Amino acid sequence: MTARDHARAERADRRDEVPTQEVAVNAYRTDGALVLVAPMPGVTASDVEIRIDGPEVRLSAALRSDAPKDYVLHEWDYGAYERTLDVGDDYGEPIVATLGNGQLVVSLARGGTRATGPVVVRPTPKPE
Repeated sequence: MTARDHARAERADRRDEVPTQEVAVNAYRTDGALVLVAPMPGVTASDVEIRIDGPEVRLSAALRSDAPKDYVLHEWDYGAYERTLDVGDDYGEPIVATLGNGQLVVSLARGGTRATGPVVVRPTPKPE
């Protein structure tokens, strides 16, 4: 088996079992909120799920269909992202979540009501 054949076989195996990637997150505080920012390229707002359980926020996105490509270098995959963060008890509703340009932004209100369950993710509005 040549190196190229081996690479093709490896890619075929990976399509069947793409591991979930722990997505990196940046977080910052404003006067009124905690803002979480995570890169999620290749997914749409409807692919993203955000769940709140007490002080924990779980960000995830399902794998989108992976179009076969003859990669020269293949170090990351689209989708299958996940991350759970403990944001403490100081933040809650209202929660605003948007996805645009491959970036998920979640804003949790400081001193807000404790949220539970899923959060709706909307596409980032386009400037007029």
